[in-house]
Amino acid sequence: MIPLLRLSRPDDAARVGAIIARLRLDPRDLASAGGHRAEASAVVQKQLADVAARGDAALVEIARQFDDPGFTKDRLRVTVDDMAAAASRISPALRAALERSIDQVREYQSHVLPTPPTPLRRGGVELGMKFSPIDSAGVYFPGGKAAYPSSLIMLAVPAQVARVGRIAVVTPASAFGQSDVVLAAAHLSGVSEMYRCGGAAAIGALAFGTETIPAVDKIVGPGNAYVQLAKRFVSGGVGIDGFLGPSEILTLADDTAEARFVAADLIAQAEHDPGSCFLLTTSEALATRVADEITAQIRLLPRAAAIERALREDSMIVLGDSLERLIDLANAVACEHVNLQTRDDDLVLTKLRHAGAIYVGRYSPVAAGDYVAGPSHCLPTNTTARFASGISVYEFFKRTSVVRYTQTGIGDDTPAIMQIAEAEGLGAHAASVRVRGENR
Repeated sequence: MIPLLRLSRPDDAARVGAIIARLRLDPRDLASAGGHRAEASAVVQKQLADVAARGDAALVEIARQFDDPGFTKDRLRVTVDDMAAAASRISPALRAALERSIDQVREYQSHVLPTPPTPLRRGGVELGMKFSPIDSAGVYFPGGKAAYPSSLIMLAVPAQVARVGRIAVVTPASAFGQSDVVLAAAHLSGVSEMYRCGGAAAIGALAFGTETIPAVDKIVGPGNAYVQLAKRFVSGGVGIDGFLGPSEILTLADDTAEARFVAADLIAQAEHDPGSCFLLTTSEALATRVADEITAQIRLLPRAAAIERALREDSMIVLGDSLERLIDLANAVACEHVNLQTRDDDLVLTKLRHAGAIYVGRYSPVAAGDYVAGPSHCLPTNTTARFASGISVYEFFKRTSVVRYTQTGIGDDTPAIMQIAEAEGLGAHAASVRVRGENR
């Protein structure tokens, strides 16, 4: 069901490299909006232009096409009463679970709030840094295939902790996006502004503004290729996070790992449909046991067909002769989620440079991070963890340098400033410093 590839075999090693290359976003492809993304790019640009030109009317038309044939303009805005009513309809057990998630995400994000560094001082100069929350943020989460209250929590709560002035939550007008559990999560999180629209059109609405949806300063959140391309097209005019696409997991394991747990984690990510799953191991016995466990566990699950397809087409078990070589491969994959199950997880952790989130040990399932642990589960995918980070309070802050000179401090730096300014032919720059040293 899931391919087994050996790094010791040249053909298998080449296949591993091909899979990683297919996973990685090609910057040339993105720059030209061409290649295998050309069709999606054309659709996205058309929807963005439509929303820019027609506003709410375009959102309604697109929602009718993709989510709800009977959708009307008056349903674009979700009222706080709608959210409260939904919260009253869910079970007490589900409400308690959502509240636990919200509380623990809020606790973690508050714990990691950035604090300004102690200013650097040198002879009449003080240099510091100020963190300021952005004025407004649009948080988008998908709803085409399932309801994702957890994603709403993982996006909205960090923005709240950062004290973003205005937070607009957006999700498709599908049955999932309008479900009680999603609206209840919004109510329990303290969300007051929420809209029903999805895909590239929703990104356009947040970027440009419409009659109903005011524009925001930054857009964050996961979604399919259309959503991520839309974010790329509007970036620069608004801020965006990173490429948060289809889910991924990579488990690094040796013969001490628990096969049942490894298999269960791989299956859980494959369930996202699509989902990419990687097991990198030095143990052939473990690889065999995991494959057998996958077959046994899938039989009990309702989405078996989708899981089997993801494991067959977008996943692999890689057998390597050394953990060091597998760690190098893991850094190349730069996976969204990485789970460690080895003899010395702490040592492996020090060598693992690139991952969206790392789950250490056999009792740290990715699902804990998906729902209640505290760090956001909205993470970089498609190997972009090489340079990008997951959502946190940091996503909603700007860093501003603060420079304070005394007369003595500027006097000390004046000769160097003037030399460089005059070398660049910028006489007014030099004069702006020189005038401060003149006696009047």
